[in-house]
Amino acid sequence: MKRIKLLAHAYRHRKTWPYLTVHKRSLTKLPASLVVPLLCGHRKGTLRCPPNLTIVLIHNYAAEPIMETCLRYVGIERYVVLKPQFAGPWRNSLKLLELKAYLGSGACGTEYILFFDSDDAVLRDDPGKAIEYLREEDCEMLVSSTNFDEDYVCMPDVKAWADGNAQESGRSKCYINTGVYIARKEFLRELLTATLEYVTTDDLSREEYKKLRRAGTLCETLAEFPKGIGCDQVIIRSLHPRFYPRLKLDYKERLALR
Repeated sequence: MKRIKLLAHAYRHRKTWPYLTVHKRSLTKLPASLVVPLLCGHRKGTLRCPPNLTIVLIHNYAAEPIMETCLRYVGIERYVVLKPQFAGPWRNSLKLLELKAYLGSGACGTEYILFFDSDDAVLRDDPGKAIEYLREEDCEMLVSSTNFDEDYVCMPDVKAWADGNAQESGRSKCYINTGVYIARKEFLRELLTATLEYVTTDDLSREEYKKLRRAGTLCETLAEFPKGIGCDQVIIRSLHPRFYPRLKLDYKERLALR
């Protein structure tokens, strides 16, 4: 019943919602044939990617994920899909490696990068607005927000810092969500270089990370945390104080409904 009410609310307010994307799994994990027209029907065939922006998706799915379906539905044909080539279970740190390689290849000729998670987000408004938000916040990377805080289990000092920032902005329980972000390319390249200090060939898989976190043994397992964590979001959260205020959190929740 809660999901039905949320869907009904989303449909009624889809033209006036302030969110650039919907990144709420209770909605976007439903069939794309239902979700995309419901959330994005008001923009069908009308959107374009600005010439100074590259939209990037990173995934290893055989079938087309919902964001690709959505992008074409709203009229955006120019976007980049990066597919890591690797053996073994998926590790979210692969996104860091793949994006760093892409930016280092010279293939990206735009000033800005707009990243979306592929399988649980949909674009419902003009992607050029992300650049406007970045400029308004006077930073070089603006990341969407979430109230999920379990990633901070091994870095309580960083969580305290993040909570202090949120309180100054009039928010509580508001943390980095790397599923949607906008960044200047050169800054993102610099940040990715820093993140790769913590990526190893033996990174935890997504499931291993979740299992250790639930068991309460994550911190003792990773003596050099966050090295080996295998989670891009944890690594970027750990680096947030170092790169602030060039890297900021979207406290206004304009980038994404999460």
